[in-house]
Amino acid sequence: MRALESERDFGAWLLDIGEKKSGSAIQLPLQCYPSIQDPIHQLFSDIEFSSVTPQELKGRAILNVNNERSMEINNKVLEFMPGNETVYKADDMIISEDPQDKLTFPEEFLNSFTPIGLSPYELKFKIGCIIMLLRNLAPSKGLCNGTLLIVTKLQQNIIPAKSIDGTETFLIPRISLILSQTNMPFKFKRMQFPIRLAFSMTINKSQGQTFEKICLVLNETVFSHRKLYVGLSKARSFESVSVVAPKCEIFNCVYEEVFCD
Repeated sequence: MRALESERDFGAWLLDIGEKKSGSAIQLPLQCYPSIQDPIHQLFSDIEFSSVTPQELKGRAILNVNNERSMEINNKVLEFMPGNETVYKADDMIISEDPQDKLTFPEEFLNSFTPIGLSPYELKFKIGCIIMLLRNLAPSKGLCNGTLLIVTKLQQNIIPAKSIDGTETFLIPRISLILSQTNMPFKFKRMQFPIRLAFSMTINKSQGQTFEKICLVLNETVFSHRKLYVGLSKARSFESVSVVAPKCEIFNCVYEEVFCD
């Protein structure tokens, strides 16, 4: 559906991947497998960050298999942006009636990990960077989980950000993010802004979005049903897709058992 009308071969290739018609091992087209295996170079080497527009940035994304790698790339891209960097550190605590839990799991330990669905302990931003909401703040106004925004100011407890089209400005507050569904033996609360940088994101987080240019980082195997198809289908043509992987042949995981005849 996203493929350009002139890119029917690309659309057919995607469908073959999604339905596993091309087999479990896929040979990438040479144009999608660049000689310089650096995702930041592939996505941003042709732009000048000092003059780039938010619209140009929001049309590009580095897609990763896991969240940790995504956050690492986001911070590296931020270094190329002009301006001063502001760091926001979260307040973490355990929600438990047992005082022993707080001694067993000190705050320094809580700071060290980022459970799925929560903002990182440490957030780094610059004015003009692209961010993504991680919570539904005001769905009626379009502030939903996954919404992209542009940072316009960096204040201590409020971050003003405008919509991608620049028509409206919103105030993003610090909120309590509580994670109860976890393998940890306690409930965990983090007071932080419900946002993160959006130069790079996981394949799962990219669902529902379309980009003008993507780089898919597959240094780890995509071992999930049709996730490779989801990642590759975020773009519109072969020319707008590049893949960083150990080799040109990549694994495609599709559980044919779930298909109905």
